Amino acid sequence: MVDRLMRFLNRAYFNVHYFHGTLASAELRVRALALLWNFCPSSPMTVRKQHGQACPAERLNGKRYADNWLENLLASGSMNGLRGYQQNPL
Repeated sequence: MVDRLMRFLNRAYFNVHYFHGTLASAELRVRALALLWNFCPSSPMTVRKQHGQACPAERLNGKRYADNWLENLLASGSMNGLRGYQQNPL
């Protein structure tokens, strides 16, 4: 599984000539690709094997907010899917 992710990242960075600019822009690019990797739908065979769960984020959260993967990304990213636990105030 890690090899697939690393191949995906290597292809993505090779296509844009690796990193340019600041360290902050490189970090944002890595985070954006991680979000795409976690929310893009899997192949139909993988969905059948995972009992209808369409993406890695859905398998981790255990629920689907909407049928559209982009709406799931927006709901999870905007903290609408917050489960009710509170962060440590320290």
